[in-house]
Amino acid sequence: MTDATPETIHLKDYRPFAYIVEDVHLTFRLADTATRVISRISFRPNEGFPGEFFLHGQDVKLISAKIDGIEVSPVVTSEGLTCDVPDHPFVWEAEVEISPSTNTALEGLYMSGGMYCTQCEAEGFRKITFYPDRPDVMSVFTVRVEGDYPVLLSNGNPVASGDGWAEWHDPWPKPAYLFALVAGNLVAHPSSFTTMSGKDVALNIYVRPGPDADKCAFGMEALKRSMTWDEDVYGREYDLDIFNIVAVDDFNMGAMENKGLNIFNSSCVLASPETSTDANFERIEAIIAHEYFHNWTGNRITCRDWFQLCLKEGLTVFRDQQYTGDQGSHAVKRIEDAITLRSRQFREDGGPLAHPVRPESFIEINNFYTITVYEKGAEIIGMLKRLVGDAAYYKALDLYFTRHDGDAATIEDWLQVFEDSTGRDLTQFKRWYSQAGTPRVSVSDDFKNGTYNLHFKQETSPTPGQEHKQPQVIPIAVGLFSANGDEVVPTQVLEMTEATQSFSFDGLKSKPVPSILRDFSAPVILQRDQSNAERAFLMAHDTDPFNKWDAGQTLAKDVLTQMITRDAAPDSAYLDGIAAILRDDTLDPAFRALAVSLPSEDDMAQVLHSAGTVPDPLAIHHAVEALRVAMAQHVQDILPRIQADMTVSGPFSPDAKSAGKRSLGNAVLGLLSRLDGGAAATVQYAQADNMTMQLAGLAALLRLGKGNAESQAFRNQWREDRLGMDKWFGLTVSLAAPQNAAQTAIRMTQEPDFDMKNPNRFRAVFGALAGNSAGFHDASGASYALLGDWLAKLDAINPQTTARMTAAYETWPRYDADRQTKMRAALETLGATSGLSRDTGEMVGRMLGNQTS
Repeated sequence: MTDATPETIHLKDYRPFAYIVEDVHLTFRLADTATRVISRISFRPNEGFPGEFFLHGQDVKLISAKIDGIEVSPVVTSEGLTCDVPDHPFVWEAEVEISPSTNTALEGLYMSGGMYCTQCEAEGFRKITFYPDRPDVMSVFTVRVEGDYPVLLSNGNPVASGDGWAEWHDPWPKPAYLFALVAGNLVAHPSSFTTMSGKDVALNIYVRPGPDADKCAFGMEALKRSMTWDEDVYGREYDLDIFNIVAVDDFNMGAMENKGLNIFNSSCVLASPETSTDANFERIEAIIAHEYFHNWTGNRITCRDWFQLCLKEGLTVFRDQQYTGDQGSHAVKRIEDAITLRSRQFREDGGPLAHPVRPESFIEINNFYTITVYEKGAEIIGMLKRLVGDAAYYKALDLYFTRHDGDAATIEDWLQVFEDSTGRDLTQFKRWYSQAGTPRVSVSDDFKNGTYNLHFKQETSPTPGQEHKQPQVIPIAVGLFSANGDEVVPTQVLEMTEATQSFSFDGLKSKPVPSILRDFSAPVILQRDQSNAERAFLMAHDTDPFNKWDAGQTLAKDVLTQMITRDAAPDSAYLDGIAAILRDDTLDPAFRALAVSLPSEDDMAQVLHSAGTVPDPLAIHHAVEALRVAMAQHVQDILPRIQADMTVSGPFSPDAKSAGKRSLGNAVLGLLSRLDGGAAATVQYAQADNMTMQLAGLAALLRLGKGNAESQAFRNQWREDRLGMDKWFGLTVSLAAPQNAAQTAIRMTQEPDFDMKNPNRFRAVFGALAGNSAGFHDASGASYALLGDWLAKLDAINPQTTARMTAAYETWPRYDADRQTKMRAALETLGATSGLSRDTGEMVGRMLGNQTS
């Protein structure tokens, strides 16, 4: 572990900063290894909150410091500095030196592909200069950038420029984590937007000269759609004269919402039909929307401290989910979000990394940029909206924006506006923010004299640091069907508040078939004794798209469980249900594609573990493949017709209708490949004129253990395109045969295009290895040790990416003793690495049960 025991930060210890920052003036004199940063900051005492004058600072060399023009000698440590200061307003001046070119952690000011760029969330600004680097310290920034580069950017509006310099002023107070600077040889893809009040805004996407310039058009249109949507739906108008986006290759996250200067991972903004799949286009549009929406939910209103991270992220994720649904299909989007939540967040909630949406403590805040904070945080917003209704929700949001504009707010502030605008008491609802774990809701029913009763019981298992749980407020959307498939009771939302609670439906002629948790109305695990016949009934008749899909998934999980544990044959009820959905041309093709997809192998491991069976990853892998073959054989008569019907002619368009047809066509291709040995996939790969079809053809071949020639052709075709190469690295490892996964990953690291310093490339290889469930969990333990060895190497370069990727081991308790021993050994070896970062040390400690959060 690390040499010194790191400090644990607690929510209960929050204290406001002892000084108010009136304004900030920064001058950057750029140099690769010796950038000078000159700060001039006006402070005044924060009346009523006395305390020492402490400024954060890490890896910065102090050259000089002054107070009101007089030189001072602060006490400098590895974490920052302290200094005696006046008890009245004063001006702090400092000059520091930093080395962007050697900053491989990609936090603060660093270099990527010859350009300077920044990443300051959560605590990167302290690596730029000495400053109170906390989100509740907000101020107006004026920035001068000096350097021999054609493009010099910072936050806010441009105010002046000349040969080798530019000045920017951001009139809106912001915390330091929203600071941004970019300098380099870049070209702009320009456009403009007129706001609802008639204000013209200049828009730019900056990229490196060359082929990237042809990949900006979709991102620009997505930005303008986002701006229009936020005005139409939330009444939020953009508030600066200019909005800039910069694409950066080396970036730990997806993108960053810096005020007026968003910095994006290249993979999250650059798109073209030749290099991007439909999924890439959808993800890019969602991320652009997400970062733009942060302008109000994150920037104009930020979070008081990092424990409130879910306030800005959960709300903004919910808003980008709404937006994506509006651009395509809300039903499909809801299913996709539920898949993500169940496969990743439920896993986190059920393991050693479980933590509340608003944690009570942390060692390294970077470790809490998690799916729990983001996606479960969004689910809480969705539940709140469902409980109060649409009109009350938007009324509360208007009050939130009015009351807290310019504030660093808390979860209490957020809930208070709903209490004030709706009159509801949200004390119990607040438990969603403070209790970790996924509630399990068990259901039983009875019918007598025309009355149908549903009996619910909720339980949440203990999680690290939280042994006992209290009942949550759970909105449960329910509909009822007659035996002939008619919906006799449309959707009603039942509000469960007790540990056990019953609800009655009167006036029914016969016992109905219930459709429970419609639209995935709460992030819970539903448990109910249900026959396969009833699941097949709902699969055929349910009018709620989510529950129609979920009935098929639940049936598929049961079928796979029986195949794995009892060597049973695939259930004909499931196969018939799949055939009916495929034949139903009235259903959205995107929905049909999701409906014929099987649960992931990792999901099946969790299903078996929850049922008390130790999962065998290889047995799961073989069962999933056997069921796919059975599905293909059962529907082989209709597959060619559907594939032909899903052909999209004309120029490529990533619109939802076209993407949905390609999605179903490629799902059908996967089934056809089990029957024709890859013949159709070979043809599709050869004839593809877009990445969606090309990659699907290659993937179908690789799943069969074929496609070596196509794989090498793909590699050669995209050798000069870094995003195309990321796809090749990832697909090669993720679809490697289980027994070959570790060796395949090793071979990928020996490729000349592998660069461990680039987060996208490292994740393409080792994220894919962790995602190859049977391969990662191969009984040899080779993948466990391999990943651990590479994480130990990466930690010295990029602790943030390393720490996040350690989560590959979080499911170790669910497996057999031998695999547990090997995973723990990999974690313990990583934890014993000399000089291990605080980021990674905390994650390893939590997974080994040495720490709680």
